[in-house]
Amino acid sequence: MPEEKPFNIHDYVAIGLRRKWYIVIPLVVCALGSFGVYKYLPKIYQATTLILVQPQAIPESYVQSTITDSVANRLNTISQEILSRTRLEKVIQEFNLYADLRNKLPLEEVIETMRKAINVKVQEPRRDRRDQTTNSFSISYEGEEPRTVMMVTNKLASLFIEENLKVRESRAEGTSQFLSKELMTMEDQLKKKEQDIRNFKERNMGQLPQQLDANLRTLERLQQQIKTTSESIRAAEDRSIVIQSQMELLKKREPVQTTREVRRDPVTGRETLLPQRFPEDPLVTQLNTLKNELSNALSRYKETHPDVINLKTRIANLEPKVKAILEKQEAEREEQLRNTMARRDGVVVESLPPPVPDPETQRLFTQYTEQYNASALEAKRLREEEKDLKQQVAFYQRRIEDTPRREQELILLTRDYDLMKTNYQSLLDKKIQAQMSENLERKQQGEQFKILDPARIPEKPIKPDRNKILLIGTFIGLGLGFGLSWFRDSLDRSFHSVSEIEGYLELPVLATIPNLNEEKKAA
Repeated sequence: MPEEKPFNIHDYVAIGLRRKWYIVIPLVVCALGSFGVYKYLPKIYQATTLILVQPQAIPESYVQSTITDSVANRLNTISQEILSRTRLEKVIQEFNLYADLRNKLPLEEVIETMRKAINVKVQEPRRDRRDQTTNSFSISYEGEEPRTVMMVTNKLASLFIEENLKVRESRAEGTSQFLSKELMTMEDQLKKKEQDIRNFKERNMGQLPQQLDANLRTLERLQQQIKTTSESIRAAEDRSIVIQSQMELLKKREPVQTTREVRRDPVTGRETLLPQRFPEDPLVTQLNTLKNELSNALSRYKETHPDVINLKTRIANLEPKVKAILEKQEAEREEQLRNTMARRDGVVVESLPPPVPDPETQRLFTQYTEQYNASALEAKRLREEEKDLKQQVAFYQRRIEDTPRREQELILLTRDYDLMKTNYQSLLDKKIQAQMSENLERKQQGEQFKILDPARIPEKPIKPDRNKILLIGTFIGLGLGFGLSWFRDSLDRSFHSVSEIEGYLELPVLATIPNLNEEKKAA
């Protein structure tokens, strides 16, 4: 069998020219069919509205909004609300959409069809802008009636604007209410902590750190009072001892005897009065006692001590009186001696009735008794005062010793209180900011959606695409035509060129007879 010669481009062109009707007819039929399909398919129109995200009117440096999520996230939330079954059902009923489908399909499928016809697209920020936040988005709707499509698109845009205002106001109000509740809770906790601190201070009054200096000063003053009281007790005891010794001296002194010595002459029986003995004067005794007290006081105190100065003053006042009394007694004693005879024989001492108590001695004894009792009472009072002072010293010492522990406890309470107070102030600032943001949203001064390009009546449908359908039909026709041409030429067993005959017969061709019909056509 002869070897087949491979096809080249000329062979394909020759086949196409021989089978041109197999190519032209399918091409024309498919093109007409695609045009018919385009005419038969329902026309789908699309209307689009562009919405601008307008920033808040008040600068954020003055009023900070509590809504911080991005426009894309907020649009997603609003879209879920707008594209809900309830909202779309109202829109379908308002514009009487999908009347044919509502008679054939359930309402859920009709609503799903409308969802697919709605498209919300966020406009990407331009790269050359510093602020990369989204500032616009578009809403599109597809339908068969151009005017209805426009009206539905504008309706959806208005729903987005209303829902945005509602969502922003709701979030701002929710934030304000949440902060108010948290602030009330924090305020209750803060009041409880303040009450705990107040109770702690009342319970530990006097042991607080800020009272430490006052306690130390009071303790020092009490210790000084104890020292002074102790000295006063010793002085009172010494006075009692001195007064007691003076009373003992008065008790040992002999009572004043009213005696006289009488000489009786044995011959004549005449009596002669002898000189009288004088008792010691009380002022002299008092002076001696004061001198003894001064000697004892100088052994314990300095010259400037009040007791020493007092004793010296009393001694100085008594010395002139005692001196006068002693001089008088000495003169009387000398006078008596001159009148008394030297002779003692036959002298009889005649005792008079019992002695009469000396009034001056009795007065001194009563005075010393009162002084002794007063000194004893004063010493007792001073001892009680000293005991009370020592108790107070112990009390303030315990206060001072407990102050560091109370300071640590107060630091723990104060630290928690300061932390809660800081949180309370922070919440209060946030609440004020949230209230301002809420007022901003209620007065529609916050971020808003504004229709930049409203939807218009579409002039031409977007579906089906005429050019695309015709192009597809053309390609189908060409493919079908080339396929039929190739198939028809494969069934043809005739020779169409000299080379085919020579290749098949393996003999050279000597001459060829031209096609007369083609010659005539050429002529």
